[in-house]
Amino acid sequence: MNTFYKTILLGFMAVTVASCATGKNAFDKGNYETALDRAVKRLQANPNNKKAQDVLIDGYQVASTFHLNRIKQFKRSNDTFKWESIYGEYSKLNSYYNDIQRCPSCMSLVSPQEYSAEQEEAANNAAQVQLDLGKEALALNTIETGRQAYGYFNRALRYNGNIAGIDTLLTQARQVGTVRVLVEPIPIHSRSLQLTNEYFENKMLEYLDYFSQDKFVYFFTQEESQQREFQPDHILSLEFDNFILGQARIVSKTIEVKRDSVVVGQFTDKEGEKHDVYGTVKADFTKNSKTLRSVGLLNFEIRDAYSNKVLTQRKLRSEDIWQHDWASFNGDERALNKDEIRMSKNKELPPPSPQDLFISFIDRVYGQVEGNVRQFYRNTRM
Repeated sequence: MNTFYKTILLGFMAVTVASCATGKNAFDKGNYETALDRAVKRLQANPNNKKAQDVLIDGYQVASTFHLNRIKQFKRSNDTFKWESIYGEYSKLNSYYNDIQRCPSCMSLVSPQEYSAEQEEAANNAAQVQLDLGKEALALNTIETGRQAYGYFNRALRYNGNIAGIDTLLTQARQVGTVRVLVEPIPIHSRSLQLTNEYFENKMLEYLDYFSQDKFVYFFTQEESQQREFQPDHILSLEFDNFILGQARIVSKTIEVKRDSVVVGQFTDKEGEKHDVYGTVKADFTKNSKTLRSVGLLNFEIRDAYSNKVLTQRKLRSEDIWQHDWASFNGDERALNKDEIRMSKNKELPPPSPQDLFISFIDRVYGQVEGNVRQFYRNTRM
């Protein structure tokens, strides 16, 4: 590229950068908020920038007229949520006012108008609309309308944080919109084993309490239901159809291990000097593995408390395998590696108790229960 064209290109780029910095391009595209923001920043850095001055003067007048006309249009409309739009327009006008107020050189060019009172009025009106809608929804007293009411009340707080009695209304809406789930006691049916489900029940109740935080769902036990006279909407049933322990199985395998270049003795030469004798050492290494397989089936079910209709049901199958390894050898220990030596020092152990094996099995099936709870109550987030 020759020098002439480079000069033209650099000049064009300089004009473009200058236009962007002063906000002229944004103003030409109707993006008044960006245009005024860039113009103010440029005038704060360089009060004599003529392009930025022009953008500020023309931009503020055009932007003010644009937003005020939109406010008039919204006020004439029948849109239920028009006050939220009006609030947004006044918010932008006040944003222009605050930006210009922080720029002394800008104040000599335009006289911005503040609309704080108008914005506050629009906010109060917007909050009142949400509040009225929330009360109407709450009066219908259904789970769905309770959740809608909760949303309306929270949106009202965005516009007015000092609504009398709003905390009470939010509490009522949350109570109405919450699904109450009775968690039935978890029985265990085993033909031959005496097992306790306390570990599983405690773990499940702890998870359900955590899961219900910030959600329209509440889990409680039969004891709590009797104490607080709760009427459930759903009933969560978890029941082990069976839990079976297999027979302990022992598998043994013997292999010959050997190692070369091991000192196996010494000899003395004619000069009386001693030398090591190297050879191969061997051993028969026997590895033993004892395994015990635990298998169980958990019935996961949620029913409607009023009709007893099954809403969802899953058969959750899982298994856990306990294993213990030990070894022995016959021959020269030097033929073994470190792992084989370590294993040969282990002794045969009896299997854990049925209760310990049951707990290990529970830890495996527990994740499946969590996943099914999350899936079924996925739409209860506030």
